[in-house]
Amino acid sequence: MNNPLLSKVRPWCIGRLVFDRPVSSEISNQSYAYRGDKFVTTHNVLPDVYRTTAEARENELRTKQRVNPVNLDEKTGKAWLEKAFSPVKDSRVFIYQEGVAKVKLPFKSEGYLFADHTLFHTTGGIGEDGLYDAENIYNDIYRRIKARDNWAVPAESGFCVDGGIITGSSTHTEEVSQSFALMPGRPALLLIKLRDSMDDDQGQPLTKNLSELRAQLDRMPGSYRILRKGKRVVAGMDAEEVLFALQDGPITVYRFYLLAPGNPATLAQPHTSVELLLGTSSRSDLPPDQATSPVDEAEALQVWDALLNSLRPRPGAV
Repeated sequence: MNNPLLSKVRPWCIGRLVFDRPVSSEISNQSYAYRGDKFVTTHNVLPDVYRTTAEARENELRTKQRVNPVNLDEKTGKAWLEKAFSPVKDSRVFIYQEGVAKVKLPFKSEGYLFADHTLFHTTGGIGEDGLYDAENIYNDIYRRIKARDNWAVPAESGFCVDGGIITGSSTHTEEVSQSFALMPGRPALLLIKLRDSMDDDQGQPLTKNLSELRAQLDRMPGSYRILRKGKRVVAGMDAEEVLFALQDGPITVYRFYLLAPGNPATLAQPHTSVELLLGTSSRSDLPPDQATSPVDEAEALQVWDALLNSLRPRPGAV
């Protein structure tokens, strides 16, 4: 294609889906959660760095005392750390609590897993009633994690995260959000958010929130019009889209939105939100020739349709 935002694409795994991502794009922001725990990945880590990091955190948790929120000067004599264990080789999980109280307080969890020069850091929490099962929970999570090259699309079942995959099917929550700068240096952003579909999502179509989208655009300078609005199918799911074009003097801005409620019965059809933001407001610090969309209307529609049409369930993911 001659479209500068689609010059070359490669399959890219996101959660349990895949789409054709422009190779020249860069990830500007991303977040992952599995079973309520957040996952943050550090690449190109040496083994000694992993060991030093995990040991330092464990020493800190063993040294710090829990506080009494009613009397902060009280010496409770109770360390933050409640449990520490290693679900797999080169891993360490900590269950801890920072305070003491007469009522039951939830525990926090934090863990590290090192594999193939990749460090996975997880943070979450667990109720006191579930403390006895903490080792089983994290043994299950950590044994599922495998490192991978991000451009390698796995052929096995699982949920893709940065630098890895949490293998197998699941009955637990899964969330991913990724933002892609389609033309680094210019305002061209693709945002994809996936999470478990729920029954309540089925009655929340995009058009129900159309007034909120219009209100956002009303706060921007210039005027806007709707290029397209209606239903479409994305990744085998019923979805709705609304596409806006804004004009503010020499600056053209496109705001495209799509929402698919998904199907609670299968991980292959998550609740899916997609946004394409081309161009930025004249109120930004960019000069007009840099603030305006890097592509015209026909090319913007081409980018939108090409990216959405390529979004699909990853074979074998479920």
